[in-house]
Formats: sequence, C-alpha cells, structure tokens
Amino acid sequence: MTDTNDSQDWGDEMDRPEHEKTYEAFLDFSKWGLIGIAVILIMLLLFVYG
Repeated sequence: MTDTNDSQDWGDEMDRPEHEKTYEAFLDFSKWGLIGIAVILIMLLLFVYG
C-alpha cells in the first residue's frame, strides 16, 4: 500500500541540468518576490503610521 518511489534515477527523457537550472530560478524568484513584498508592507506601514 505504501509503495513510494524514492529513487534518484533520471530517465533519458529528463534533462537534469535544465531541471536544476529551472529549480534554482524558481528559488531565486521566490526569494526576491518575498523580499519585495516585505519591503512593500514595511513601506505601507511607515506611510500609514509614520
């Protein structure tokens, strides 16, 4: 019932370097997006209560 696939095997159709590059881009976008949102919220806080 708990048949999990923990294999690290990559098939021939998978392009591992491209996958890793895309994942790194996703992490960078997420990081900078979160920083941008935090800056906007801080600026709104300063504008309203400052």
